[in-house]
Amino acid sequence: MPVERMRMRPWLEEQINRDCIPGLKWLNQEKKIFQIPWMHAARHGWDVEKDAPLFRNWAIHTGKYQPGVDKPDPKTWKANFRCAMNSLPDIEEVKDKSMKKGNNAFRVYRMIPVAERPSKRGVTLFYCHLFY
Repeated sequence: MPVERMRMRPWLEEQINRDCIPGLKWLNQEKKIFQIPWMHAARHGWDVEKDAPLFRNWAIHTGKYQPGVDKPDPKTWKANFRCAMNSLPDIEEVKDKSMKKGNNAFRVYRMIPVAERPSKRGVTLFYCHLFY
């Protein structure tokens, strides 16, 4: 029987708590506000090992990338990660705290407590389609 993979929110919390990915950190752990490094791949100095490990780890975790088997595709890893984040009803981007340009670009997100989550009625679903 296949092993069930961890859902994104607990997986992401685990990644933050491990403190192994530079720039991925709690800004306020009590309020569940965290930062993800988000440097654009077109920036000078972009490096897959330094700037894409979170996206690569998620691709490995979801089975979309098998190191040594598949060709590395950081652009797709990042797009899939972004789409997965956008589809979560219990994580929201704090857009006014994010810095999307420059050498130290990052996005800030907040994990919404159960009590604050929107009800199933009236929830907008986000879909992400990738075309190759």
